[in-house]
Amino acid sequence: MRIAIIQYGVLHDRFEALRAGGQETYYAQRYSVDYVAALSERHDFVGVIGVLDNEPSESALSHSLHSVCIPRDSKGGVDSPTVIKQLESWKPDRLILQAPIRPVLRWALKNNIDTLPLLADSFEESGLRYRYRAFRLAQLLSNPRIRAVGNHNIPSCLSLRRIGVPEDKIYPWDWPHELRPENNAVKALSDQPAKLVFVGSLAQSKGVGDCIRAGKILRDREIPFSMNLIGAGDFTDEAAALIAELGLGDQISLAGRQPHDVVVEELKSATIALAPSHHIYPEGLPMTIYEALATRTPLAISDHPMFRLYFAETPAARMAPERSPEQLADAIATLLTDANAYGAASAATEALWNRVKCDLTWGALIDAWLGEDGASIEKVKHQNLPAILAELPK
Repeated sequence: MRIAIIQYGVLHDRFEALRAGGQETYYAQRYSVDYVAALSERHDFVGVIGVLDNEPSESALSHSLHSVCIPRDSKGGVDSPTVIKQLESWKPDRLILQAPIRPVLRWALKNNIDTLPLLADSFEESGLRYRYRAFRLAQLLSNPRIRAVGNHNIPSCLSLRRIGVPEDKIYPWDWPHELRPENNAVKALSDQPAKLVFVGSLAQSKGVGDCIRAGKILRDREIPFSMNLIGAGDFTDEAAALIAELGLGDQISLAGRQPHDVVVEELKSATIALAPSHHIYPEGLPMTIYEALATRTPLAISDHPMFRLYFAETPAARMAPERSPEQLADAIATLLTDANAYGAASAATEALWNRVKCDLTWGALIDAWLGEDGASIEKVKHQNLPAILAELPK
């Protein structure tokens, strides 16, 4: 079997770094790289196309595992013609599509290539143009030749259903759960300044500016804190300027991109984890949220549509409207000024973590779709969206 995979990020960069003893840069990175490497040992060919803002590159990692980087086009989008040209040269039998790229999906359907869309995206934007694009995507995903559609966790799967994808072919998937709340102690407020931690892309639409402005409000209220913004992105320079403008340089730091083990240690030592994403950001369910819950760290988050299912009414988190630094500061303050409420929030993280996680892993869904080791899509029907929704507490 010849398998092609399309993803964001370049496989050969991380493959070589991890093989040389490097650290993970995000959750489950080693797991996914090792899975793809093992997949190539069981099949004739596995080719991975990474879409990224890099120079084009290519690497033969073994006789059966190849990786290429295809830079974005001049408008910052996926260069679909070049991606399709690469696929045509590989002649795959199967395609794992980890981004909702409609031209590639149309090409695969036209050429009768069995395709597994394996996404981590939400589809909640408004506007006529966006709704039209979502409608066209749903048409393609509804094609009977698409046997299954994966998306990361239940809220993002519900957004697929809302745009018209048949629910019985939707499968909520998750990464393996190595970081677990039962291995971490419940937290209590201390008399030290609170440590607030944001992890993710430094983008305006991730609420980075809201975090900084909320910090100014907390300082004005004389609530002692420090804030660490971990990640990289196109808002980095603006974030630095805003921190300086508000005179918060002694309390808010820009840590840049950090290895995953450093991120976990930051969350373990954090008082509150921040996730104030704007509605326009296409969240699935950020790994920061999983890691916060697993490290017993209460959350201050926005009312993003992907967060409402689990977090609208839970003691483990405080929810604020998007784009509102004032109400984000209020949400943070309710935890930092009430030791009992804070302790209850930390204690509640384990139950919420157990509710949030999905048992069908990324690799297990691929195995089922490929028919690996006796697995099949039919054998995981009990883990599709309607089956899981039927088991959720009412």
